[in-house]
Amino acid sequence: MEAQQTELGGQRVFASRLIVGLIQGLALYGLYYAFEQKGWPATEPRIFAPMLLVALYVPLLVLQALGNLRARTLVVWTVVAAAVAACFAFYDIWHGWPAASAMSDAKPSAQVVVFTAVFLFVCHALISCIAHDRKVVPDYCTLFDVAWKQAVQLAIAACFVGAFWIVLWLGVALFEMIKLHFFRDFINHAWFAIPVTAVAVAVSVHITDLRANLVRGVRTLALMLLSWLLPIIALIAFTFLVSLVFTSLKPLWETRTATALLLVAAAVLVILINAAYQDGDPERRPHHVLRIAGTLASIELGFIVAIAAYALWLRVNQYGWTVDRIDTAAVTLVAICFAAGYFIAALLPSPWLKLIETWNFLTTILGLVVLFALFTPVADPMRLSVESQMARLTSGRVKVSEFDFAYLRWDGGRFGREALTALGRSKDRAVRTEALDILNQTGRYAATGPRDISADEVAVTITVHPTGKSLPASFLHQDWTKTAARGVVQDCLSRRAARYWRCDAVLRDIDGDGVAEILLIYGPSEGLQQWWNAALFKQSAKGWEQIAATAPSNCTADRASLLAGKFDAVTPATPLPDLQIGTKRLVLMPVATQSRCP
Repeated sequence: MEAQQTELGGQRVFASRLIVGLIQGLALYGLYYAFEQKGWPATEPRIFAPMLLVALYVPLLVLQALGNLRARTLVVWTVVAAAVAACFAFYDIWHGWPAASAMSDAKPSAQVVVFTAVFLFVCHALISCIAHDRKVVPDYCTLFDVAWKQAVQLAIAACFVGAFWIVLWLGVALFEMIKLHFFRDFINHAWFAIPVTAVAVAVSVHITDLRANLVRGVRTLALMLLSWLLPIIALIAFTFLVSLVFTSLKPLWETRTATALLLVAAAVLVILINAAYQDGDPERRPHHVLRIAGTLASIELGFIVAIAAYALWLRVNQYGWTVDRIDTAAVTLVAICFAAGYFIAALLPSPWLKLIETWNFLTTILGLVVLFALFTPVADPMRLSVESQMARLTSGRVKVSEFDFAYLRWDGGRFGREALTALGRSKDRAVRTEALDILNQTGRYAATGPRDISADEVAVTITVHPTGKSLPASFLHQDWTKTAARGVVQDCLSRRAARYWRCDAVLRDIDGDGVAEILLIYGPSEGLQQWWNAALFKQSAKGWEQIAATAPSNCTADRASLLAGKFDAVTPATPLPDLQIGTKRLVLMPVATQSRCP
């Protein structure tokens, strides 16, 4: 009788999961259809974005919770999860700029999509553990078992869906061989593809839930394999830290990505330490090599996070807060918490790293608090960064000519718009002019009017080679707004763009007519992407015109050779010579023959 009741209960759960999966698929298809047809609710971004996140994540939580949580707990948690997802999406649309009204603004940002998932599924794991143990702070073995079970379930579901679609496309290939296209057309319809994918996820979750022991087996094997990467990363980290004694920290700062790379290294250390530790059961005590590596890695973690925090502090002290730096600071705060606990745990006597059980729980709670703050008005990175940049301007820490007004326009959301609007009423003429120009920009690096390409600014933003030469007055005073070349080199003709771009002009007679041409070499400044382009300008009766361009290149040595004049003009079978740099040839393509997309 008990076996029959269990079987009936399992069938009811399976049916419930299929219904939930089908409802999710239909809801997602409805939202997709509305977006494609430009109909309601896609025309109301503050409604569409919350509905999208709720439809995307809440059914997945319900799928995992069915049969594992009591009905009352499940209902309450479902309502709370839906409210959190909707609030995150609503606020993401609200604080953006331009004000979300166009169809392209209806979707939530990628950041919100990713971290809403992280927030909800971590909360779901904690609630499942609390419900299982019936206490606010559940046992660590429960936390470990439930969290990893749910993570493996989702991973297996993704693999199952991938395999499901591979099988469908294999069927398409078979029918295509006999010139039948109906099956391809059928599975390509959104009304089929979206609901059937959601149902496939529901089936996968149910099967993995029934075969919990198999899931644990997969988890154990995966963690065992990962744990043996710990000695490798511990040795690499140790060598890296020792090397810093001899190289100093300067090479790190020159990368401009030091903080991000160090935080990634810290995350890898934390994951691998936990892979070795697992649930801390003495019966599964890891090999002594892993224990030594785990102790060493826990100590190294503190030094790596400290360097990352110092690198971030240097950037903030120099340039103030930005959205990216606030996000990085949030990650760094969580990393510091991990590092402090793991460092202490490594120094304490046996049992080995026992403290990390409590510390993982506390740091997880801290991470949830930080995520909630970042995606709500509590600690909105857009608002905080705009306040920081405005404080630097009003206090005089940064000159008006050096202030990045474009940051407020393109990264500050509605707070940046409000700040620019206020600056547009400033008594300071320079501030007022810059703010109003930025508000009228149609692109981040686009110049807004003749003022942006004045002769003085062109002379400042373009470095002339060889040293001692200067750009012709006719080039400096030309009205570039009336030439096609503006679209090619506008990044060199704007004072604001000079913060992001490096522009050089080489004066040399390239076509052999006895009159020097201007070879303008431009691209992102150092520390960003290293590609560059070159445009050749020649003076005619109509003024300076671009007559040729080169293909984009990422070879910094070639650029250095051009600037140093270490090249020759060689005549090929084209209207313009090639530029010979050592054994390489740089082809000058006439502008009239370049392919342009309409």
